[in-house]
Amino acid sequence: MKLHKETAESLEPCKHMEGMLNRTAEGSAPPLMKWYALWHAKGCSRCGTFLARMTALIAQLKGLHGVGADSIGGERLGDDRWTSLESKWSEVEESTQTRK
Repeated sequence: MKLHKETAESLEPCKHMEGMLNRTAEGSAPPLMKWYALWHAKGCSRCGTFLARMTALIAQLKGLHGVGADSIGGERLGDDRWTSLESKWSEVEESTQTRK
């Protein structure tokens, strides 16, 4: 039973934690940053929820890399296109990190 309605704001992490949580979820956070992000997320429901959802999303996306075309009903990206997509994704992440 939900006691409150989820809003977009209730799903957002603390502003100062978003980058650390993203890096922790994707596995690129240095050990101390990862420890702090996990410690904070344990005590903050918004950040804990964000980290859990981001980790699950990343796992699902990584799982799609090796999926064959027949199982998803479309064409599979070639390795060169996948590499290009990952590169562009990194550029977007870097540009959003520098604007904060």
